[in-house]
Amino acid sequence: MKTIKHLILGIAALLLLAACGPSRYTNSSVNLAAVPEYAFIEPYSYIVLYGDDGKGYYNEQSSATATRTITNIINSERFPFSDMIPADYDGENADIKNWLRTFPDVDPSKADRLRVPKSLRKMLDKSGLRYGIVIYSYGYVQTKAGYQREKVEKAASKVIDKAIESLTGITGMTNPSQNYSVSSPYGNVLYCAVIDGETDRVIHFVNETPTFASHPTENSYVSELLHNLLKEFIR
Repeated sequence: MKTIKHLILGIAALLLLAACGPSRYTNSSVNLAAVPEYAFIEPYSYIVLYGDDGKGYYNEQSSATATRTITNIINSERFPFSDMIPADYDGENADIKNWLRTFPDVDPSKADRLRVPKSLRKMLDKSGLRYGIVIYSYGYVQTKAGYQREKVEKAASKVIDKAIESLTGITGMTNPSQNYSVSSPYGNVLYCAVIDGETDRVIHFVNETPTFASHPTENSYVSELLHNLLKEFIR
């Protein structure tokens, strides 16, 4: 089980990282624009739904919708990608899923050190293409009641802290890390990695952290993020 604070703090940390350092890595010896076609591995999405009680769980339906939204947008654009190659993320390709879920902790400048999962290498071999691309969507959605509940709790914490401060001079007693800003009812971060099947290395890695609240399943939000994520491949 996760709390809404954990995921929001994670996305907030990614925003800080994006502001402080590069969010893209590309091997200087590779010309991405010169590659005629990339093997397009089925995207993987991990979307958490926070209910009225503020508790969050992985939501299979929202995750499937997020993956379908990404795929539909890519198929409607002129990207040099093959037809989508299906992945069994709950079966033989679980190692790829676990690998993708480490992406929020990856420093893009060190992405070339990532170990490529065995089943991903096999999928590339079967495709007959040297380079493959895989996309990971990581986000959350709050119910309306849950979002309102969070706003009330934050307002109450602020009142209590102000009262304690006026009496003791001590600040932040209810939650020292809380800045009382009301989070968005949804958020999303996209990642992509390009794998070289010959060298078995990641040659391109992007962490696309939005500067705005982005809904993980709504076409307009996802489309904008995707175009920034994949700008090197637009032709």
